[in-house]
Amino acid sequence: MPAIFNAQLSEYGNHYQVTNIFLEEVRYILPHARYIPLSNHVALALKNDLNQGNQITIEKQLVDNPKNPDIPLESFNIKKPETIDEKKSQLKSKVNQRISAYTALLSGLEMYEFFVVFTKLQSLGYQVLNEEIKEETFLEIINTGNEDLITDLEIFLELKDKFDKISKKYRGIKDYFREIDESETEEELSEINEGWKGWLIN
Repeated sequence: MPAIFNAQLSEYGNHYQVTNIFLEEVRYILPHARYIPLSNHVALALKNDLNQGNQITIEKQLVDNPKNPDIPLESFNIKKPETIDEKKSQLKSKVNQRISAYTALLSGLEMYEFFVVFTKLQSLGYQVLNEEIKEETFLEIINTGNEDLITDLEIFLELKDKFDKISKKYRGIKDYFREIDESETEEELSEINEGWKGWLIN
């Protein structure tokens, strides 16, 4: 039976760190990330550990040159983060989980629908992404009275709003990660996390 879960990975020295557990189809929504397939019981166990704030790593050789396509649970190193570097890594992992969750809200169908309506409007001469004239363009479409065109515009605006929110999160991550990297004590790390908590949740 093919795996229906995947672990999302990030670089961590000689290891990979597990940053999230996803259903198989998310691979096609977030194709830039590194994944490994997991059996159901391993995926659920690792997800539970992530939710408890544990750090999960795995040796790169076990991923890059697997002896068995089904990676067993005992291949993963699971521990509470102890050193400041481990805690920094864990905070970044939590952010990646949050951002990945936001991105996963955009299904492949929605992305396809966005590009279909955008291409249609653009081919008809409506420059809906031109910041200088977009308001005039929206009014022009509405004033046509063409229900199909107006529906396309509504779909475009709704999906673009989703894209923009995710893009804003991605831009904010850079500042958050920079502050994490520059922190020197656990107290500073805790203050940074508290300061960004509202932004990460909303």
